[in-house]
Amino acid sequence: MNTDELLRQYDSGERDFILADLSDACLTERCLAAINLSQSHLTNANLSGSNLQRANLSAAVLTKATFWRSNLNSASLMSANLNEANLIRATLIGIDANGASLRKTDLRLANLQGANLSQVNLSGADLRYADLTGVNLQGANLSRANFTGANLAQADLRGVMLHNAIFENTDLSDVSLIDVDLSQVDLRYAILK
Repeated sequence: MNTDELLRQYDSGERDFILADLSDACLTERCLAAINLSQSHLTNANLSGSNLQRANLSAAVLTKATFWRSNLNSASLMSANLNEANLIRATLIGIDANGASLRKTDLRLANLQGANLSQVNLSGADLRYADLTGVNLQGANLSRANFTGANLAQADLRGVMLHNAIFENTDLSDVSLIDVDLSQVDLRYAILK
């Protein structure tokens, strides 16, 4: 399926595009709210500035995709592969990304308030100045992730892996750190209240 065909069908009311191959597609500045792209391939796709509220991207391959300033509020990204994706300034409030892989993903300045990121792999991810207020990160791999200036107030970090994660000027107020090995983490410059 090509981009024009998808947009034509979407505009006529179709929402289910399961297993679509949209690798390298350009879908910038589009309204694709409630679209179902589960198990689809969107490697290197550009969805910058698009509205993907309530989209189903479960188990989709989104490697190196660009979502700069996109709205993914309440989207389902369960078990999706977002390795090396660009989500700078994306709005991801209330997403469910349980079990997703976001290795080396760029989430600078992203808004992830209230997101379910349990069991995700965020190793090497860039989360500088991201808003992760109230996020569920239970059992997540945060090794080598950069949280400089991020807000993790009231986040659930029970059982996370934090090996060499960076927490400079990071707000860790009211954070649950139960069953967390802090021996490989420097929290000297984190904000702990």
